[in-house]
Amino acid sequence: MVSWLINHFPTVQTVCCVSAAAVVYARQGSNATLSWRLPQPAVREFTVRRYSSDITLFYVTNYNKVDITSTYRTRAEFTGNIDSSGSGVFSFLLYDVVWNSDHGVYRCYRGSPGSRGDQMSDCGQVLHVIRCGGRYTGSSGSISSPNYPGNYNYNLFCTYIIDSGETLITLVFEEFITQSGYDVVKVYDASNNLLVHLSGNRGGYTVQSAVYYRVVFTTDSWTVMKGFKAVWTVPTTEHVRVGSYATLSWTLPEPGTREFSVCNSETKTCLLHVTSHNHVRAASDKFTSRLGFIGKVSSSGTGLFRFVLSDVSWEDEGHYKCYRGSPGSWGPIIPDCGQKLVVQGCGERYTSSSGSFTSLNYPGNYGSNLYCTYIIDAGETLVTLVFEDFITKDGFDVVKVYDASNNLLVLLSGDRRGYIVQSAIYYRVVFTTNHWGVRKGFKAVWTGM
Repeated sequence: MVSWLINHFPTVQTVCCVSAAAVVYARQGSNATLSWRLPQPAVREFTVRRYSSDITLFYVTNYNKVDITSTYRTRAEFTGNIDSSGSGVFSFLLYDVVWNSDHGVYRCYRGSPGSRGDQMSDCGQVLHVIRCGGRYTGSSGSISSPNYPGNYNYNLFCTYIIDSGETLITLVFEEFITQSGYDVVKVYDASNNLLVHLSGNRGGYTVQSAVYYRVVFTTDSWTVMKGFKAVWTVPTTEHVRVGSYATLSWTLPEPGTREFSVCNSETKTCLLHVTSHNHVRAASDKFTSRLGFIGKVSSSGTGLFRFVLSDVSWEDEGHYKCYRGSPGSWGPIIPDCGQKLVVQGCGERYTSSSGSFTSLNYPGNYGSNLYCTYIIDAGETLVTLVFEDFITKDGFDVVKVYDASNNLLVLLSGDRRGYIVQSAIYYRVVFTTNHWGVRKGFKAVWTGM
């Protein structure tokens, strides 16, 4: 989160000594309450400033005498409780917050307003003013750009916070049309990892699953377009690579079930057995070392059911469902309880504006029964994909290339060396082979235009 604060407040050089977790969100024009516990030992004289403007809000003397400076006298109210020794809670209410003058990091400095003494550790808070956007806490919902489906506005800075708690969700941009290269959406996860950078026509884009998203939408001062609509839901399918681990997750439906089993409906293999509403164990010894239950189920049998399956193989692929009763009894299926697991044999995700990838074992022969997915996401950069070498079993071992809207750009099989795919900023390349007859495969390169 510290890196998030540094990146998100361009005028703030450092956030040293302000608690990274102490972030207050307020909509422009609303009121914000900032609050923190004063560190020990207490300080006789200090000031509270907004770092980027260097303007003092409060001046504290004699440990607990708090004065509001003239600039903020009509906009701020001290609401804290500090004892005569200078310890306690320092809190204040800031009225009618505005992005450019209130958004930032508030800190405590020893001394008077003009002295700018040393910064006090663990004394202060961050205020994030949301000019448009909002904060959402459900496991499903939707967001859209201002005025959607009409055109959005100029000079926007919108932040949408989607926090589903412990529930894994997937965000999909059902429609997305912005001024390419200038009006941009960036999506971050809870650790401030940039998941995707979107601009232009990116309708249908699916963001990788997470429990938290921060969606930031910025526009410039010229040319406006329709914008976007995005929805998030609990994912029904989890995609993993062979040899990696899979996390399957869902919210148990009410009322809770006293005894049920989680089984692969395709292979008829049961993984977990639940008794007494929330006592979870492996359904058989062969899964004991591969399973880890990480959910949170209440004593009544409701809550989050989540488990990790390690060392995933092709045999693990299938639809995992909940069946009432013990393993093997195959009682009635519990509705809305379970998830699908898709196992991918090979592939990779790339985010650079140039690079290359090959089929397995290239220039040696690839294997049988492959399902490989290669994702190329160049952000705003238009790139061109070229298959420099391409030899597969004609009509049986196939490469399909899709764009960000899931349009099929080309289907290749046989000898297609030198094939150039039309330019795009995103490609999904799917390579499938059957169970007999293998060839050299392919090498593909992409470069920015």
